[in-house]
Amino acid sequence: MVRYRADYGVELTRDAIFSKQIREAVPVEQSRAVEACLDEPGFSRDIPVMPGAQAVLEDLSSRFEIFIATTAMDHPNSLYHRYLWLQEQFPFLSDRSYVFCGSKKILRADYLIDDNGRNLEAFAGKCILFDAHHNVNDHRFPRVRNWREVQQYFAEVISPPVTDRDASKEMF
Repeated sequence: MVRYRADYGVELTRDAIFSKQIREAVPVEQSRAVEACLDEPGFSRDIPVMPGAQAVLEDLSSRFEIFIATTAMDHPNSLYHRYLWLQEQFPFLSDRSYVFCGSKKILRADYLIDDNGRNLEAFAGKCILFDAHHNVNDHRFPRVRNWREVQQYFAEVISPPVTDRDASKEMF
């Protein structure tokens, strides 16, 4: 959004992109230019890490095998800079934990957390939709709003909460 304002002198508000991909929220003649930004070398190098992502993934990596899958082939010029970004932001993960792909349907894992329903549709495991402005109208998958909710979700997977019924079974 900062880049759009710099290039076009227009503020692209959160309301303007609500329930849309950014390229869908701008005039057609500008949508190609917006997409082209994603292909510029270094574009993905400066993306800020989401709050809580580092701590939660580090915690989960002590109990689960984690892979970070990115559809980087959509923007192949970003591969090297995405790789550097991943190394910098998640030093506790091995570079063998990165999957650069064109489609996430190739993934074989138990869970996939993604902000794009298209990536979840083809996944055979359990899908979790990470909340984002463009997916607010997608209600097909369980949703998490932030990384703390991801941590909570997997805490329940590891040790589901004990109910009163479960407690009474343990007593007999």
